[in-house]
Amino acid sequence: MKKDIMLIICFLCLAFSVTDLSGLKFLILNRLNEYVTEKYPEKIYIQTDKPYYTAGEDIWYNAYLVNGVTHTMSEKSNVIYVELIDDQDNVISERKLFTESISAEGDFKLPIDLKEGTYLIRAYTNYMRNQPKDFFFKKEIPVFALNANNKGPNKNDEFGKTETSILPEIGFYPEGGYLITGMSNKVAVKMKGANLSANPVVGIIEDGQGNKITDFKTYEFGLGSFYINPEPGKEYRAVVSSGNEDIVYPLPTSLEEGYVMNTSIDEKEVLINISTNQEEGLKNTLVIGQQRGLAVFDYTQYQDKKSMLLKIPKDDLKEGVLDIVLFNGSKKPIAERLAYIKKEDNISISVEKTNGTSTTTRDKVNLEIELKNSKGRLVPGTYSVSVTDAELIKPNNTSENIKTWLLLNSDLRGNIKSPNYFFTAGDTIKKNQLLDLTMLTHGWRRFTWQEFLEKSPFQEFEPEEGIYITGKTIDSKSPFQNKVSETKLTFRKNGFYQETQKTDKSGHFSYGPFVFNDTLDVYFNAGEAISSKKPNFDDTNIILNPPKQKPSIIPNRVINPFNQEDIDVETYKKKSQNNIFRNFKYDGDRELLDEVKLEGKVTTEEEIKEIERNKRTRFFAPSHRVIVGELGTHGANDFMELIANIPGVRIGRKQGYENQTSQDFEVNIRGLKPAFYLDDVKVDLLTARSVPQTDIDFIDVHNTGQASGGYALEAQGIIAIYSKRGKRNKVDISDRKPGSVNFKTSGFYNAREFYAPDYSLVDRNRSREDRRTTLYWKPNIVTNGYRNAEVSFYTSDERGTFQIEIQGITDTGIPIYKTDFLEVE
Repeated sequence: MKKDIMLIICFLCLAFSVTDLSGLKFLILNRLNEYVTEKYPEKIYIQTDKPYYTAGEDIWYNAYLVNGVTHTMSEKSNVIYVELIDDQDNVISERKLFTESISAEGDFKLPIDLKEGTYLIRAYTNYMRNQPKDFFFKKEIPVFALNANNKGPNKNDEFGKTETSILPEIGFYPEGGYLITGMSNKVAVKMKGANLSANPVVGIIEDGQGNKITDFKTYEFGLGSFYINPEPGKEYRAVVSSGNEDIVYPLPTSLEEGYVMNTSIDEKEVLINISTNQEEGLKNTLVIGQQRGLAVFDYTQYQDKKSMLLKIPKDDLKEGVLDIVLFNGSKKPIAERLAYIKKEDNISISVEKTNGTSTTTRDKVNLEIELKNSKGRLVPGTYSVSVTDAELIKPNNTSENIKTWLLLNSDLRGNIKSPNYFFTAGDTIKKNQLLDLTMLTHGWRRFTWQEFLEKSPFQEFEPEEGIYITGKTIDSKSPFQNKVSETKLTFRKNGFYQETQKTDKSGHFSYGPFVFNDTLDVYFNAGEAISSKKPNFDDTNIILNPPKQKPSIIPNRVINPFNQEDIDVETYKKKSQNNIFRNFKYDGDRELLDEVKLEGKVTTEEEIKEIERNKRTRFFAPSHRVIVGELGTHGANDFMELIANIPGVRIGRKQGYENQTSQDFEVNIRGLKPAFYLDDVKVDLLTARSVPQTDIDFIDVHNTGQASGGYALEAQGIIAIYSKRGKRNKVDISDRKPGSVNFKTSGFYNAREFYAPDYSLVDRNRSREDRRTTLYWKPNIVTNGYRNAEVSFYTSDERGTFQIEIQGITDTGIPIYKTDFLEVE
């Protein structure tokens, strides 16, 4: 009987154990599924036409916005914010871009007097603010000043330098997370801040009594490794000799019990060897592998083995960072390992010149760009092309590109310098080893597992589909409580736009999303029964929500640092200076005209203004015209006071209304009710009155009968209001009276078009000198998978080598990167 009871108890313990592990597995997979389907992150990559610039030049760029899991077009945000930040962490220029596809183009005009330094391009969406700011896109851009006396940085200065510190800062990273006593542990070594050409560091590992255990050496990027089997009760340290001094670095303290995770990757499999010195062994442990939130494998160990070997076929994995995590029976992550899965490129990119084999100066170049998969089929995608002077813009095949950003850097916090080094041809074994050490030394990743499993991520910031106008309405008298109101939004958009909406129970309203460029005047009204004949605005005040606060800037930025050696800064600055100054220089051959005698009447400034006013009207002379600027400071609230003295116009209160408000007015022309037009669009009287005097240029009044000549079926008269045109302020809000507010709102940035001369349209021998450093820039080239893309441009007066750089992404989410060269004879 005792034996039966013991069997029942063992069975129940096993059942509970299985249930716990099944529950943990279900929780993890459920959280990951929620992450990839509903709360997936977004990623942005910015491709620029060049890696560095001179003050006065233009930064041309293309912003790629993708789903952070699939790398296909994001279905969340349509709005991208791009900022140019100086070395004092001040935003000196910003762009708000709209996209309905996978990318959006933009540009920054660098002031000619811009201070020399390292600037930062930062890009994000509002939805990306739910993540740590480490995952915003950041890229350092050196800008050189034009001042000839300011030599600026060169290859021996801060740009592209190698580390020369006498006392290097070195970190030690046990594989799996911890050193475990009595077990063989692999430990990665990394010298902080080291780049590709870092000087090697040689050291030894010794115990507390000075006995040598092993030695180590760092290689490129300051990376190295060694193995150690810690003994109980002993401490260990690394010793590096520098001149006559020994520098001592303590190793992490080893744990008496724990788990060791050794991982290696061959051509076909990922081998994961997990061992422990725990008494219960690996019983009730769970191994999970995920890539960008996608669960790619899991394994549950129910037996009390001391070690286990997992073999994961690479065919089951995607290219990119693989996160391997070991959980114990208490549902806690106890060991973690990052690995990078490399795959053969299944997208080939070819660039072919189709109009002859040789190219001369000021010659037309036709290029055909082909994207094919491993089966030889054309692949649809979006990409950008830049063609730059390779003598001045030195090609750097180890620098960041869209492939290394999306597949590597964007899934890790921290800095990986010269990331494309790992993906270039040659020394494959060595580069794979260094890439694996890079994974071992980057403990920062997108998931903090304990936090991730305890609660579903809170999404504070919503994706933006356009521009929104939001706020609330409150009582105009104390205690100024929120109130339910009717609201009306009015602005000019492709003519004239109006929309009405009732607030929610808390008085909140939200209009949008809207998509427009430039700056628009917005007129907003709120009150009671505003759509009726007796609206009441006097008891309502409007409070607009302020613009969103911008994300703070992290000091000491290290993401995507500029890293390029052998820059001939002085030559580049000199050529850029000549190009910029040449644009302001008088070109006699091109600009000098033969003498031409003209006779005519001088048109006065006022006559010119009147001509411009007439162009805006319907070409029928008004009965009366009121030019607001000629009235001086009139003090009128709206247009009615401006026309009150025009013969035939009568303004008075409406008849038959009780408890009349200031809104209960009507306008008559010779006893009839006229129609109202604002910028040639028919509106009601309330909307016409919402335009303040300061925004009105002129008013045309057309008498009854006469109005029918220019306005069909409007024989009762017309009052046409024309607003001012010109530059508008970014923010200008003014409350004129209860229930009404007018302000200006900024739209999306409309990118400029890259200019390059077309020598088929000009005299090649008489046009000014052409020394462009960027010959050609074409963003947002979209291919449909049925034909190759074709681009064409003209070369400059420069001979030599020009680099063709192509970056982009296919419709299925595969990043593409290709460089080629063009020789100009």
